[in-house]
Amino acid sequence: MAAPADTKDVLKLPSYAATPKGPPPLSEVIERLGFGWAQLRCAIIGGAVFLADGAELLLIGTVTRAVSSEWGMPAWQRGLVVSVVFVGILLGNAMSGPMGDNFGRRMPIIASYAGIAVFSVLSAMTNSFYQLASARLLVGIAFGFGQPAAIAQCVEVTPVYWRTLVQAVVQGSFIIGELYSALLVWYDDPEMKNLDWRWLLMMGAIPSAVYFFLAIFFLPQSPNYLACHGEDEAATKVLEGMRHDNGLPDDVSVEFRAIPPRAASTPLQRAMEPMAIVFSLPMLYTTCVSIYSCFVLNVVFYGCLYAFPQVVADVDMGSSPAVALIIGALWEIPGSLLSVICALFMSVRPVTIASLSLMFVSMLSFTLGAEAHVLNSEKDTTVWHAMMLHGGYMGIKAFTYVAFVAIYTFAAEIYPTRARTTGSAASVAGGRVGGMIAPLLFEELADRTGGFSAFFYTMMGFIALNLMLILPVTTKAADDDDHESQPVVLMH
Repeated sequence: MAAPADTKDVLKLPSYAATPKGPPPLSEVIERLGFGWAQLRCAIIGGAVFLADGAELLLIGTVTRAVSSEWGMPAWQRGLVVSVVFVGILLGNAMSGPMGDNFGRRMPIIASYAGIAVFSVLSAMTNSFYQLASARLLVGIAFGFGQPAAIAQCVEVTPVYWRTLVQAVVQGSFIIGELYSALLVWYDDPEMKNLDWRWLLMMGAIPSAVYFFLAIFFLPQSPNYLACHGEDEAATKVLEGMRHDNGLPDDVSVEFRAIPPRAASTPLQRAMEPMAIVFSLPMLYTTCVSIYSCFVLNVVFYGCLYAFPQVVADVDMGSSPAVALIIGALWEIPGSLLSVICALFMSVRPVTIASLSLMFVSMLSFTLGAEAHVLNSEKDTTVWHAMMLHGGYMGIKAFTYVAFVAIYTFAAEIYPTRARTTGSAASVAGGRVGGMIAPLLFEELADRTGGFSAFFYTMMGFIALNLMLILPVTTKAADDDDHESQPVVLMH
């Protein structure tokens, strides 16, 4: 097939003729190898970019008051020093898609760990708002560069039935990161009045440094990426390693049907093809819903991650503020277990709808309970107010986690291999816009209204709109990798 003669042909989706019978497609080989240590290794080592994310973001949200007190920062600077991290993540996501689809999943993950560690240490050495904001921007870029590749890799090496479970493990590493940072805060100052923010940021860089070396030595390349780029021998070696890790005998075949060679194309055409698939007409509505769903999850989760340290300092949670943050991170563990149960017995769509609905109810409960504690004296608050406060706090943490697992699985598996990192990056980048505006939105609404309630009611509006948009969408995984450039149609 001749190369396209015009750059407008870059936007045409490629197609392949039917492949004759022979060895099974790579997707069937992945199913044959089953679930085991091979998948867990990718989830634990590659997915730890989310562990570093949880550790760093909770720390920077927590130490903002300490930095503000030391430097005399106004409200807009307090919000911006957190929001700029999400600007960086957005930029990192934009770079990760093309890099991951053209150079493999492994490289962005390793580079991400290195960048997070180095730039976090630089953050602790800054002496002004602009230096700190610049360093946090670079930390954000490092986050964003690794996450879409990690999501794509975990989807590609995992049988369909186990994908949501693997995403639960990946997202669970975020909880570990939060707990790590919350324990650091508790160790430094349980009342969070005199935090040594430089020491905390230095300690927050340790997980990334550790996983940088683990990824270099133990994280394999995606066999799907290798096969799609004609490196069948390398892909076979990775599959043999997966077979060994999962405890299967050597007579289990890992031979797969070679993906047909692609037509000659220019570097620009190869770079643009994944984007053309992701935003093609059959995929457009689903892509937009996936982006908005990730936006809602991030604006809610990171907005609450920023808001809770401010709220628990003013609302009696029955413990010190630092312990309240630890309890909040621990409440995500039931969410992790619930997401595993849902993964085994339910499809992605009902899990998504149910978790978003319960997020809405939990947000309302927490807000009403917190308002009662602020407006009433201690003797006037009832046990019902306490139940609403703590039940809502638990629900926000747990059900948001379930929604993250379901929607991030959906955002990765709907795209074919050649566009999977780009598709994941588009959704994750849309989510990071939510994370980017969340701290600024909280500070602005709190400044205008004198309280925190307006922020939480705004979050409820975002969730309600998400529910309306996601109802027309059904889900179907794109797994036919020898015709993997044909997008799936996901509208009823």
